[in-house]
Amino acid sequence: MIELKRARNSLLNISKLPPEVLGNIFQWNVSLKNRFDGLERGSRNFLFVCHHWLQVALRTPEVWSFWGNTPPEWARWHRCSGTAPLDLVLGGVDHDDGTFDVTLRNTLQDRAARDAIRRVHLWSGSAAFLTAIISSLTVVREGVRSNSVESLVLFNDDNTPVDTSDFFAHYRFPKLRRLELDNCRIASWDLLVSRTTVLIILILHLGHPSATPTTSQLLSILASNPTLQKVSLSGPAVPDDGGGVSPFQVPLHHVKELELAGGLRHVIGLLLRLDYPTNMDRLDITVRNCTIVDMSQTIGPYLRDYLRRRGRSQNRLGLSVSKSGRHITLCAADIDAIDPSPLVWAQVSTFVEIIMELDELHRDLLEKGVLDLISHVPRDEIICFRSWGDPVAVRDISAQFPNLRALHFGAMSLPPVFQEPNLDGNGELLPSLRHIFAERMSVGSHGWNPLVAFLVHRASSGNPLGSLTIVDSPHICLREKGLIRGLVQEFRFDRLEKRCPYHGFCREQ
Repeated sequence: MIELKRARNSLLNISKLPPEVLGNIFQWNVSLKNRFDGLERGSRNFLFVCHHWLQVALRTPEVWSFWGNTPPEWARWHRCSGTAPLDLVLGGVDHDDGTFDVTLRNTLQDRAARDAIRRVHLWSGSAAFLTAIISSLTVVREGVRSNSVESLVLFNDDNTPVDTSDFFAHYRFPKLRRLELDNCRIASWDLLVSRTTVLIILILHLGHPSATPTTSQLLSILASNPTLQKVSLSGPAVPDDGGGVSPFQVPLHHVKELELAGGLRHVIGLLLRLDYPTNMDRLDITVRNCTIVDMSQTIGPYLRDYLRRRGRSQNRLGLSVSKSGRHITLCAADIDAIDPSPLVWAQVSTFVEIIMELDELHRDLLEKGVLDLISHVPRDEIICFRSWGDPVAVRDISAQFPNLRALHFGAMSLPPVFQEPNLDGNGELLPSLRHIFAERMSVGSHGWNPLVAFLVHRASSGNPLGSLTIVDSPHICLREKGLIRGLVQEFRFDRLEKRCPYHGFCREQ
């Protein structure tokens, strides 16, 4: 009885909320959470609680601004739509089941004509279905100012590009803050120069040659949007006659994340024409079909120039070199602090990542190319190193970067640093090393004995290892585990189902 009275009192208290407060609660419950997500089950159950709540919802236009992310949900809720700008979302629907009929088309056309659309987020595996929806949103007159559209995301999962030429030819978007086009085509990319001016996020992932703008067109788009904070451009290399390109660099002083992918000439050509801050949160460069010579002669000097302009900071750098298939990944990361644990990479704040898709992978040439490339990174600043797929010998890395404090090995055999005496002409190899993380290692006939011998040597020389973590690797017997625990300050061995605590820091290809 007491619990029933408490529940009744709580209901009475909620009923005393002002209608505008109650309406805001309802609006939050049915608002767009992510780009393509739909309504959670039961999101509109508040409509059935009582007559008062239903009336409040009907008098709150924002409650009806999101219809869900499938045509059946559009058909169910569009009739209740009020005057609030629409968030039109399609979440991975691969075909039209017939729900997107004349009624829905006319509704969208009316919304577009009244400039009552705030977000358009469409994701489909059918280019024809996306084209039908975009056609319904295209007005008849050209040069129409859409003062409501703030976000435009078109994700085409079909092999055929979606032609959005008419859509962009008819609209101007003075308030557009986010533009994402994936596998879409525009007949004249120059249209975007005057169509958008306040973009904060620009993502163009255009895999088809007919869909990719030239370098000159991309520079013009970037120059017309000086407020950009995130830029992600990818596509095949496009010949560019250079016509219309300003001799000055395009300023991108607000950019925090910059991702570029494409052919060597295309990517480096863009990089050299952009004036962006060197203290960004992220710089990703993916260069396709480059040679080992390109690594040292083109990418290396650019990396050196970038790090030189970045300047010395209080942070130190971590370096990751990964090999998977025909990809080499180089990642230089700023580290906030060195934690006395294997999670040293978890302190990453900003980093520059370069992914090279090589057209040759001869072992000796590859190792020389990687060493030439990383020689452009400041020697004394590198304190962390991650090697994935055995792209270069650990001993060579130790000679390049004598101040290493943390090593992460992955997807390779037990590194030679554990399999030979660890002394060179200048004394102990890697004297500053404190942390080792080994993942997905393979061992030979000697098992883990070389590692144990390495740890014994470090301990006997008065420079024991601080921490050692081994995951997803062959079994270590109890005797060896006991020895290792007595030789390092912190030891952890996880079975195959465990994952690296910072797995995913470096993008694997």
